[in-house]
Amino acid sequence: MTTGSYVTFHSMPSGLCMINKIVIVLLLGIVTWPFAPTACAQASGITLEAKLTARVGDYDLGKCTFVEALIRVSNNFEIPIGIEWVNSPAGRAEHLYSWKDTTVRGVIESIANTLPGYQVQVSNGVVHVFASGLIPTEQDFINLRIGSFSAHQEFFELAIFKLHDLLAPPRGNRQISIAGPGDSKVNLELNNATVEEIFDALALGSNRKIWVVGFEEDSALTKLPPKGMRRTTSLWTDNRVPDDTQPCWDFFRWGDPMPPRRTK
Repeated sequence: MTTGSYVTFHSMPSGLCMINKIVIVLLLGIVTWPFAPTACAQASGITLEAKLTARVGDYDLGKCTFVEALIRVSNNFEIPIGIEWVNSPAGRAEHLYSWKDTTVRGVIESIANTLPGYQVQVSNGVVHVFASGLIPTEQDFINLRIGSFSAHQEFFELAIFKLHDLLAPPRGNRQISIAGPGDSKVNLELNNATVEEIFDALALGSNRKIWVVGFEEDSALTKLPPKGMRRTTSLWTDNRVPDDTQPCWDFFRWGDPMPPRRTK
């Protein structure tokens, strides 16, 4: 975790994972989850596709924001997810979310359809929800390619800092905190991979299964490396993130505390 007035890329300490009772009905190869808590699906070894096609009975998230709804679904059904969103008034608005007799995929697609321009795709073993066409491809830093990125049995936070240093050379002195409660190590090596592909590999190779990138609504671009990128915003602050700490992103474990709701 960085020090300072805000967090550039954040992994919260492990929260308490509430284990609720679940009834899993195996009927003609279909898994039915009226409500799926974390830990159960993971222990059963259910594939991502099986999780997404599982039937959902009554599922009610109540009133929450777009990003909060996606994070809660990821938590409840243990879906690795990557979220790109635009920090607009519509993106911060709260909605009532509830479903009857659908699939987990249907739930995620329904949330994505709350805002115009968003869509859902599955790749690299991760569900991606992103604003199609709202951010030009050449301005989206997750499309940048990294020649070589490796982390050999390194703590997740250290791997994240290494990635940020490859995107933006270090400016000034920094401190990082690693090996905190619930920290995991990652072991991966990628060549000529996009930042998005590296995010996905980090999510699958660690206990941080959710990554979130928020973009500012206005079209202002970064002036420091990586130059010409749409400015990013953190879920943990309403303040504008300055150029010298761009880009920023957030990673979460299943069951981590929710970030505060953005107001601007």
